[in-house]
Amino acid sequence: MTSDEEEDPGVATSAATAPSAAAASWVTAATSRGDSDDPVTTSSPCRPSPHHHPCPEEKEAKEKQIEEGIIQEERRETEEEGQLVECEGDDEDEDDDDDDDGSSDTSVLVVPYPELVPVVFFCLKQTTCPRSFCFSTWFERVSMMVILLNCVTLGMYQPCENIDCSSDRCQILKAFDAFIYIFFALEMVIKMVALGIFGRRCYLGDTWNRLDFFIVMAGMVEYSLDLQNVNFTAIRTVRVLRPLKAINRVPSMRILVNLLLDTLPMLGNVLLLCFFVFFIFGIIGVQLWAGLLRNRCYPEENFTLLPRPYYMADEDDERPFICSLPVDNGIMSCSDVPARREGGRTCCLDKDDALYRQSLGLSPEPLANGSVSVAGLCVNWNQYYTRCHTGYSNPHKGAINFDNIAYAWIVIFQVITLEGWVEIMYYVMDAHSFYNFIYFILLIIVGSFFMINLCLVVIATQFSETKQREHQLMQEQRARCSSSSTLASEPGDCYEELFQLVCHVLRKARRQTVALFNTLRGKPRGFRGVGRGRVGGEGRERKANGPRYVTGNILKERNIKMHALAAKTLTPSICILSGPPCPHHNKPDHASSSEPMALTAASATDGCPQCAAALTLADGVGPARSAANDEAEEGAVEETDREDVQSGGKEKAKKGLDSAGTNVGCSPKKRCKELWYEIRTKLWGIVESKYFNRGIMIAILINTISMGIEHHEQPEELTNVLEICNIVFTSMFSLEMILKLTAFGSFNYLRNPYNVFDGVIVIISVCEIVGQSDGGLSVLRTFRLLRVLKLVRFMPALRRQLVVLMKTMDNVATFCMLLMLFIFIFSILGMHIFGCKFSLKTETGDTVPDRKNFDSLLWAIVTVFQILTQEDWNVVLYNGMAATSPVAALYFVALMTFGNYVLFNLLVAILVEGFQAEGDANRSYSDDDRSSSNFDESEKHDSIKLSEKSLVMLILLISFPSSPMKSLCFRIQKMMEVYKPDWCESREEWSVYLFSPQNKFRLLCQSIIAHKLFDYVVLAFIFLNCITVALERPKILQGSLERLFLTISNYIFTAIFVAEMTVKVVSMGLYLGETAYLRSSWNILDGFLVFVSLIDIVVSMAGGAKILGVLRVLRLLRTLRPLRVISRAPGLKLVVETLITSLKPIGNIVLICCAFFIIFGILGVQLFKGKFYYCVGFDVKNITNKSDCLAANYRWVHHKYNFDNLGQALMSLFVLASKDGWVNIMYHGLDAVGIDQQPVTNNNPWMLLYFISFLLIVSFFVLNMFVGVVVENFHKCRQHQEVEEARRREEKRQRRMEKKRRKAQKLPYYSNYGRARLAIHALCTSHYLDLVITFIICINVITMSLEHYNQPQSLETALKYCNYFFTSTFVIEASLKLVAFGFRRFFKDRWNQLDLAIVLLSVMGITLEEIEINASLPINPTIIRIMRVLRIARVLKLLKMATGMRALLDTVVQALPQVGNLGLLFMLLFFIYAALGVELFGELVCNADYPCEGMSRHATFENFGMAFLTLFQVSTGDNWNGIMKDTLRECPPGHPGADYGCHAGLQFISPMYFVSFVLTAQFVLINVVVAVLMKHLDDSNKEAQEDAEMDAEIELELAQGGLCCMMGGIGAIAGATGGAAGGVGVGGAASGAIAAGMVGGPSGGMMAPLRDGGGAAAHEGHTHHRSQLYSPAQASGLSGIQESNYC
Repeated sequence: MTSDEEEDPGVATSAATAPSAAAASWVTAATSRGDSDDPVTTSSPCRPSPHHHPCPEEKEAKEKQIEEGIIQEERRETEEEGQLVECEGDDEDEDDDDDDDGSSDTSVLVVPYPELVPVVFFCLKQTTCPRSFCFSTWFERVSMMVILLNCVTLGMYQPCENIDCSSDRCQILKAFDAFIYIFFALEMVIKMVALGIFGRRCYLGDTWNRLDFFIVMAGMVEYSLDLQNVNFTAIRTVRVLRPLKAINRVPSMRILVNLLLDTLPMLGNVLLLCFFVFFIFGIIGVQLWAGLLRNRCYPEENFTLLPRPYYMADEDDERPFICSLPVDNGIMSCSDVPARREGGRTCCLDKDDALYRQSLGLSPEPLANGSVSVAGLCVNWNQYYTRCHTGYSNPHKGAINFDNIAYAWIVIFQVITLEGWVEIMYYVMDAHSFYNFIYFILLIIVGSFFMINLCLVVIATQFSETKQREHQLMQEQRARCSSSSTLASEPGDCYEELFQLVCHVLRKARRQTVALFNTLRGKPRGFRGVGRGRVGGEGRERKANGPRYVTGNILKERNIKMHALAAKTLTPSICILSGPPCPHHNKPDHASSSEPMALTAASATDGCPQCAAALTLADGVGPARSAANDEAEEGAVEETDREDVQSGGKEKAKKGLDSAGTNVGCSPKKRCKELWYEIRTKLWGIVESKYFNRGIMIAILINTISMGIEHHEQPEELTNVLEICNIVFTSMFSLEMILKLTAFGSFNYLRNPYNVFDGVIVIISVCEIVGQSDGGLSVLRTFRLLRVLKLVRFMPALRRQLVVLMKTMDNVATFCMLLMLFIFIFSILGMHIFGCKFSLKTETGDTVPDRKNFDSLLWAIVTVFQILTQEDWNVVLYNGMAATSPVAALYFVALMTFGNYVLFNLLVAILVEGFQAEGDANRSYSDDDRSSSNFDESEKHDSIKLSEKSLVMLILLISFPSSPMKSLCFRIQKMMEVYKPDWCESREEWSVYLFSPQNKFRLLCQSIIAHKLFDYVVLAFIFLNCITVALERPKILQGSLERLFLTISNYIFTAIFVAEMTVKVVSMGLYLGETAYLRSSWNILDGFLVFVSLIDIVVSMAGGAKILGVLRVLRLLRTLRPLRVISRAPGLKLVVETLITSLKPIGNIVLICCAFFIIFGILGVQLFKGKFYYCVGFDVKNITNKSDCLAANYRWVHHKYNFDNLGQALMSLFVLASKDGWVNIMYHGLDAVGIDQQPVTNNNPWMLLYFISFLLIVSFFVLNMFVGVVVENFHKCRQHQEVEEARRREEKRQRRMEKKRRKAQKLPYYSNYGRARLAIHALCTSHYLDLVITFIICINVITMSLEHYNQPQSLETALKYCNYFFTSTFVIEASLKLVAFGFRRFFKDRWNQLDLAIVLLSVMGITLEEIEINASLPINPTIIRIMRVLRIARVLKLLKMATGMRALLDTVVQALPQVGNLGLLFMLLFFIYAALGVELFGELVCNADYPCEGMSRHATFENFGMAFLTLFQVSTGDNWNGIMKDTLRECPPGHPGADYGCHAGLQFISPMYFVSFVLTAQFVLINVVVAVLMKHLDDSNKEAQEDAEMDAEIELELAQGGLCCMMGGIGAIAGATGGAAGGVGVGGAASGAIAAGMVGGPSGGMMAPLRDGGGAAAHEGHTHHRSQLYSPAQASGLSGIQESNYC
């Protein structure tokens, strides 16, 4: 980058945004069209033709010059765009080197550089020798190479071997390092010489240069320390930053980084908010739970026999048993310590037996070869750990505790990242109280759902703003350059551009070979053979014309010039040429252009009998070179979209052929040619027909199914059938490819990127079949899977989503580069800090490195990536803190914040922006879509029908899938109409043909429904019913009182709902009529639920024992009753309708996901089927395969998540995609050896590619499109409310204006204060008081956070006195304000209310503490603790000062009503799923015999409350896959399912239950929160702008009003104050007052510049509202004047 580009913000920011890429592509396309002189498609305008004399040389030269001039001009334009486009064209090759140069170098110019400092170091001008040498072009490239080299050397660092650096390899690396450092230092010096050092346009004026400077300086410190043999690792790690220098060298990356820097001010506010949350929750945590997580169960003091000092649940005490002290009321006490078990049996001996055996001189337990001989004959030591006492160590190697604020922050951060938070919550609940879950749930809602999403929202809004700004900048630049190119960035452009480039290169090569050939044969240079000149000329003409037809005005100016040139040369030839029209122009290939105009472009020039010569050229390249292919316009639009155009095209083509046939009776050669064309036309018709396309589509579907059938242990016949299938399908697709190639010609075939994709797959498949015949399965099998993606061509809606994906591709690619750089830097940093420090002790006692380690670059990258996916990152954190020091947490926090909350949110922002841009474009282009093909039309028609019925569908899907039902009903209804009896006709208006409109009963029903309480009563009953549903659980005994109560209440509620339905049906009619009951989808839902309840009752009365299964299903359906709430709560209804309208686009994304899932699923089955088995036994070290395992009497089992068949694979992939528990699946994949082989650790590290690419593509990319779609749809749904909202805002604004005006004309309330009170008022309203108070609060927060566990007494006393001081300060402040503002005005302000509350709480807390210390009253210590916790409210006073943060909070507060509705929806979802969960999984047991992975004594489905909490855990995605694993248990053979709680049915129900819940909760609903927040952030930004405008307006009005009466007002005041001061009767004063009255009168009465003025001016409002303080005397004078005025 030379400095000029760094300095020019336009260039720096506008490069590589999508629109500019498009523009550039047009420029390239146009240039390459214009300036290639290839004999077939184009030709130089001035070529010797056989029919007319060659032009004079100078004319040719001149035109060449003009053309080159145009090219040069365009090159300048493209370079101004910051685009690095190569448009070489006809200019000779010596220009190429400066073209290829990536950076837009100005060094080609000879003039000195105007934008640089003329003289540096007081003597070096721009032309002076050392400095002029510094402006070199190759410099950037070399430095880029060195940076890459440095990345390589950094990555070769091996922490385990390079400890003392004795090996040769290490020495070489060291030498490289020194060389690289010297290079960077030199680079810095050279740049300094070139640019100067200090100053705006000098070296240190640029941020990136400052980074370089810092890196060089750090290196200098490092080397100087090395010389003194001081090894200071912190300095060494600065080297890691060197790769950052690459950002500045890649323009698109620099833009993204600049964009991130743009978001920093707003992100700063979010961070401040985070800081608040951290402080508040941290201080609460420390106050409540300091030291509590150290509690352990100890034996009584004098008890010595025990093997361990306290009870440990396992060897390393990783998950300790934390008990509750007697003063607290936690869940666990020492009496809950489980009994000791050996060999699967509980131990039954006690200490007396042990003592007795010892007295006999035996060991305490009967042992045989080191283990207990008889099961159960061992001492149950655990019963003696009875005393709960605070110990020394905290859980997880001391990482998890609330002992001081720093540790509390680590815990809070971990809870906010939603990984492992449940465990921490359970520890705290065990030790302190069950109700602590409130703290954690609040923290997650505030921290995770709000703050983290605010981060995303801020980045996304900022991104779209920046993008729009870039866009405008570019448009302005374009306008300046007067080249009006199209701005629409089309997805086909990138491919189109590459295609053009390749063609161009080929043409150029061909031209050169022809020229070479000609020179060898000794022909003149211009010679091109007979008859070609004209074709070329016409090609040129068409080229110049073509683009205009397709894209409107691409490059008008350019075209005009080209026309001029073409016209000059072509006029003479037109006169001479005549003859029959040539088939060349009516050839079918033209039909591919999207505008029929191009078809009629045949002018007189085209009729050329000699065309035949040109047509013999390579298959169809000439003829098929259509003016512009539709791909240029619609990018990814496939052939079917062109049907109507084509039919027109074909007719024309046929006519053309007929005319050609009649006119020309040429040679047989000509006949063959025509026959060939006819065949091609026919083929074209076949290939383009919708039946052909549908056939292909069905073939692809069947092929996908055939690939998905493969599974582990499949029969031999199936394998053979699948092989044959594969050959059949491959031949089908090959045939399709051959047909298309024949019909389109190779050129047009290759022009469509989809065709290229197809072709590649076909070629690979053929290669694979050929390769297979030699034996051995090839890797190429996997490529077959890509056929699934071919389906996308046939689904327009899907295609649109993919188009969005393609459009965002350029940004996403840049993002990926940035991400790779980021991961690389953090991996190397991790290797330097944690390399070789993570180790595990295995069961056999060996020490092996942990699987998550930083011992080599590969594993460091995997670990960093894993931390970025937030899976198990807390384990790495614990290891890091234990292996180095607690400060290591900073590394992980930095990695998570930058990686997850900034970088990944940037990716989401890119996608959201893509969808919004696409949504806007859709609204403007929707008319163009109407002309698409029938195939499209039918799709659209269906989709419209779908959206109407989606509600009904949704409800019916809940009950039973029956979409054809409606249409069937409709047909039957139509048939019935013919046979309708007369009384039906006459009773059309009656409801259910029984109740006439005048019927008393019906009128009564209508009045009941119309009553305003009706809905509320029904709602009340629904809520009561919900409560009874929540009370249900499987373990209630038949015949108990509880069961009786539930049964009777069920009957009662059913009766009530039946009555409600009857009333509605009677009053509205059942089906006929506009307002009938079944016409509303919500009523259908109600009716369905009532129907189910009735069936339920009937079945249970008829003797439910026989058909328990049916009963159970009906009971499950009963849990859906809460859904009835939705239709009765308007806000909720809106949210649900939004979600339902976004079902279709979400469905599209789900389809795209499914495509990827199926591809990766089939691939996974091929890679891993049958390999996920392992041996379970005591010592499996020497076991290598299944037979060994079974021989040793061990069990050969498979992992729950495996790839044995497609269903299992999809399940495993869903777990991968939800990013919970994916690491373990990845480890199983890496360890897999082969079918029936025992896994070996890290057997095949290449499998990492499979898992990581799946995560990147699906989890990060495709699933984030959910956010985009939901946000886009939310905006759409909000659009019809926009008008209403705008009106409301306008009204609000008017009201506020009025208020402000009135205020501006009243007397200030303090105008009659006394002198002392005025002084106090001045103090209270001054800005400085606020600053002082803010400072004091900050110090107070710091002192509060100094408290910690086991703090010394001196600190305690100091903190106590500090608290007294702060409390007294706040008391004084509050009392001063009370005096200054008066009682009523003081309480009007919310902030003052908060202040007073804080003061009262603090005083109360202090008095309670004093009372307790003096022991006059016994007070519960918890109350005092709570009073101390409430002190934190003082922090909230800071909000008064932080305006930016308040704006964010306002956003959140405004969004609350909508988020409240969402919360209701969440509650409904949780309620239904919790009730279902209790029914399904209520009987699952977890104990020592049946160990659980995810469920525990805290996370169960035993009763409704626990199920609710467990579902909250699932919705945050913490170990939900473990919980699902537990529900997937196979029933053990020989055990009845009852005592164990499992059914065979759960194998299918459980995945559906969890997957559907995770999808709705994690992917859809959370994203609606994002959408709501985005909307409101936009709104609050708008409102802030409007406020500013309003203030300015009022200022202006007041200023104008103030001017006209200034003179009079001043006179009046002077007179009045004179009169009031002493009433000295000199006539002057009085006359002054009178004069003032005269002057002031016309302009609206007395207009003194009073704040909030008064008097008659209330109607006019022309006063200034800056406050002025009057002395009491003045004030009284003024009031006197006012009174006289009123008189």
